Amino acid sequence: MSLLKIDRITKRFGGVTANENISFHVKEGQILALIGPNGAGKTTCFNMIAGVFPPSEGKIYYDGQDITGKKPHELNAIGIARTFQIVKPLAKLTVFDNLMVASLAKSKNIKEAQEKAKEMLSFTHLESLQHIPAGQLSIGNLKRLEVARAIATRPKLLLMDEPMGGLTPSEVDEAIRLIHQIRTNGTTIVIIEHIMKAVMAVSDHIVVLQNGVMIANGDPKAVMNDETVIKAYLGDGYVKSH
Repeated sequence: MSLLKIDRITKRFGGVTANENISFHVKEGQILALIGPNGAGKTTCFNMIAGVFPPSEGKIYYDGQDITGKKPHELNAIGIARTFQIVKPLAKLTVFDNLMVASLAKSKNIKEAQEKAKEMLSFTHLESLQHIPAGQLSIGNLKRLEVARAIATRPKLLLMDEPMGGLTPSEVDEAIRLIHQIRTNGTTIVIIEHIMKAVMAVSDHIVVLQNGVMIANGDPKAVMNDETVIKAYLGDGYVKSH
């Protein structure tokens, strides 16, 4: 069954069409990667799903429910969470307190939120940093905290916006393992990512955008061998190296 269904969505900003007639679906338990060159319209598409703004045309369905135009807090209440490309922690609060705040959204009381925060510290290997103000963390640890805050709200669907941007190769490997663990725990994922090693390591399905239009949609290997995708995004160098 499709947990998320995008049905012919279009977004216009004045006279500029950022996305046009995009349709795809994400099955429950799947990881779908949304890729494409800079300016392709990935973030606009992502923001429509996340409730930042509504589509100009088309519909978005989640778990069989029409969620078109719902606000981010409404979406979080029904099980959709997101991470941001530019991380936005509560910089003066500790790592633990950041997770406490996130956990309170779906907890009955403070004690339950504390337990959830501890669970997230362990799951994302942030225990040793729990008393550090979030504003003092490295980019790699900030990205982990961003993911921990999102999954502390217990989402069924997690939207991840470039979670590996700025990470070292070893941190990318760690992030790949974490994404697999999140999926194993029952969360469906839609991810925007430019690091193709990571895209191929985690995704079950890939959607490619160029100039606001979907140019490919399917199995990762088939998409990576698509001539249109190679020409528009990957380049011959990627193909020769693989």
